[in-house]
Amino acid sequence: MKIESPVLLRLGPVPFWRGTKKCLPELDLVYRRARVAAERLMSTSVPIEQSSKGKAVAK
Repeated sequence: MKIESPVLLRLGPVPFWRGTKKCLPELDLVYRRARVAAERLMSTSVPIEQSSKGKAVAK
């Protein structure tokens, strides 16, 4: 499995890891799922309208 997360690539091997699975591939899976969830959240449109004070507010 190729690690795609830049943060994890920079981190490198986790010292003293005692888990039964390899740490970086498991963390990479979590990071990928978080990225997909964030992309879905950010892609949803929220209606914006002007308030009476001229500031944009979410509807």
